[in-house]
Amino acid sequence: MSISSQIPLSAIPGFNRLVADYLAGKPALRHLYKYDFNIDSFAQIITDKAADHTDRELLVRVLTKQYESIAMSDATRRNIDSLMSKSTFTITAAHQPCVLLGPAFNIYKISSAINLALQLKARYPDQHFVPVFWMGSEDHDFEELGSTHIYGKKIEWPARQGEAGAYGRRKTEGFGAILDEALAIAGEPARPLMEKLRDGLSTFSTFGAYTRYLVDVLFAETGLVVIDQDDAELKKVFAPIILDELQKSPSIKAVEENIKWLSEHYTAQATPRDINLFYLSNNSRERILKTEKDYTVNNTNLKFSHSELENLATTQPELFSPNVILRPVYQELVLPNLAFVGGAGELSYWLELKPVFDYHRVNYPMLVMRTSITVITPAIHKKLDKLGLTVLDFFGDIERLISDFVKSKLSADVVFDTEKSSMAALFDSIGEKAEKVDPTLKGAVQAEKQKQINALDALEGKILKAEKRKQEESINQIRTLHQAIMPTGSWQERIENFIPFYIRDADYISGVVAVTDPFTRAMLVIDQS
Repeated sequence: MSISSQIPLSAIPGFNRLVADYLAGKPALRHLYKYDFNIDSFAQIITDKAADHTDRELLVRVLTKQYESIAMSDATRRNIDSLMSKSTFTITAAHQPCVLLGPAFNIYKISSAINLALQLKARYPDQHFVPVFWMGSEDHDFEELGSTHIYGKKIEWPARQGEAGAYGRRKTEGFGAILDEALAIAGEPARPLMEKLRDGLSTFSTFGAYTRYLVDVLFAETGLVVIDQDDAELKKVFAPIILDELQKSPSIKAVEENIKWLSEHYTAQATPRDINLFYLSNNSRERILKTEKDYTVNNTNLKFSHSELENLATTQPELFSPNVILRPVYQELVLPNLAFVGGAGELSYWLELKPVFDYHRVNYPMLVMRTSITVITPAIHKKLDKLGLTVLDFFGDIERLISDFVKSKLSADVVFDTEKSSMAALFDSIGEKAEKVDPTLKGAVQAEKQKQINALDALEGKILKAEKRKQEESINQIRTLHQAIMPTGSWQERIENFIPFYIRDADYISGVVAVTDPFTRAMLVIDQS
């Protein structure tokens, strides 16, 4: 595995403008975050986070409990134990549990957190830095989380009749069929991995626990620690914020100015609600609604008096689940965290939230853009070189790319841009003369001009079609390359699962960890044999 090239994120068409400006340090955004995006900022972040109260004893106890069915690597065990020390801090990436970890960007996100932890250890040797994967197992979007793509083929784990609620609580019964399907698509090279993943099904009955096992299979030797947010003990720490949200609705008020500013200059990614909490039961996760008289739970018959639900917030906080506005605060309250590593969408909504952190007096971490990666094979690299194209050329409209490619193969005298400009100027001159004689003639001249330009367009189109027939083989290669680089028109890392890359290279995980430096501010093009 080697880096073939780097594409600045800001150069990729359609890349999130807000995040691009954040990464560039645009002064207009400075009020949205606390720390400048560079490694030198961490000296101050360490000082600030040390002043937060983190219940380290609780954290280690919960992690030890959550890992009790996993044979932890020595590196992971040492990292969990080290969290008892006030000189240990975390670097965190987060995502929901999804089928076979979903798109490959989850691998790159986790790897970026690990890479950053290693950089910080080299920079600040007196502290210890633990990479953490925060598992948002309470998410209830079965459609989004229940599928993945391997070699472009979609694999789906459909919900059973009546199955809903927190995805991490989903029973793993029947997931073996997903592993069978993945093996059938990926072929024999994937068998060792599939058999290892199948072993976990006999031990882990819920999908959240099974996802921890899957992540551990891939990253155990790096010391990565996985924490599941759906934990009754952790929710006790969060209980005062739950109660405050129910009683005062502070979050929507806190982000009001940021939402307004972002709506005027960019786009607000997440919309707060009056109450940014769900009611969580074994088979449901629904929004809590408040009236003057009571609380109700959306799409259910549940109803509570104010005092009843507020009492539950204190006595059974595990019944409450934060939405996108409050989940980050929950995470930072639980962890001694310095930086949040995420994708552009995640950073966009985090850039709304600093006032919520300020309100709850929880330190707001550095926001770190995970590394993006496009993997190409030697065969793809060879075809790109032969066609005179780059990976960046494919981040746009494929038909325009093909048209531009065909035009580049034409001699200059059969492309009529110059002639059309000259003809337009000629008719404009004729029009001026005709108008002096009779103003009503101007429209006739303009109509004739458009008619002649249309004729040249049609003739040019015929020439391009003829050239396309000559370039048919190259055009087919471009379409094949587009499917590899931009499957279904989206970034490769947002569609394709990690498995094809993993089975091609035994050192895929360690290689990705080594190259995913989030301070590069670029998409890496990786050559993989």
